[in-house]
Amino acid sequence: MKSIQKVILIGSGNVATQLGLALAEKGFDILQIYSKTHAHANELAKKLNSSPTNQINKIRPDADIYIISVSDNAILEVAEALPHENIFIVHTSGSTPMDIFKNKWEKYGVLYPLQTLSKSVKCDFSNIPLCLEASDRKSLERIIESGKKISRRVYHIDSEQREYLHIAAVFASNFTNHMYAIANDILEKKDIPFDILHLLLEETLRKAKSNNPAKVQTGPAIRGDNRIIDKHTEKLSSLPAYQKIYNFISQSIQNTKKLKP
Repeated sequence: MKSIQKVILIGSGNVATQLGLALAEKGFDILQIYSKTHAHANELAKKLNSSPTNQINKIRPDADIYIISVSDNAILEVAEALPHENIFIVHTSGSTPMDIFKNKWEKYGVLYPLQTLSKSVKCDFSNIPLCLEASDRKSLERIIESGKKISRRVYHIDSEQREYLHIAAVFASNFTNHMYAIANDILEKKDIPFDILHLLLEETLRKAKSNNPAKVQTGPAIRGDNRIIDKHTEKLSSLPAYQKIYNFISQSIQNTKKLKP
């Protein structure tokens, strides 16, 4: 089984940047960076000692793997524009099925890093879960071997599992961060610094990581303290969007409690 060594990155955004840095640090040869915006391709190529291009028909044919890291709705369009067919092609999406590639390519797969990533924030990729899938056993073995070089946490996750994993990740990360943003806005309106909540946030995460989160739920909703809920709802009357979210989530917590045996 030939190991993956030569890589072409198709995309230059958050995931492509951090994945490219992780691969380069472990000795993978990043042959080329493609972005439809040449300045973006050039910016990442400089970091990875690679060659930039914004012409998809100029993408080289000699890589061991072609990693497409673009927005979900652009994956197939970009893939079909590639000038080569006999290649191993993967995408990095959490919610796009692997079989998006099946009508044109024999060897294809998914390399999905389960983490919120930003271009400007360097991350320790070795701790990021990599969710991998491939069209055949040999391709899966190759991508797992490569994944283990950049992360200690490598999982074989099929497309259906990955879609539910992505939904869970949206709840756990994106929605949670939105709650932080709401909390910050409420505090700012009363001239209270957001960092007053930092220890509370850390303790909530610590308990959730070491327990079933449902079993360590606290607050007025789980206690059934409708007097406090009504008081909070009244205070939020000038912020109707927040009031609606507060009531909906409080009801969800109480409904979940009722379902417990």
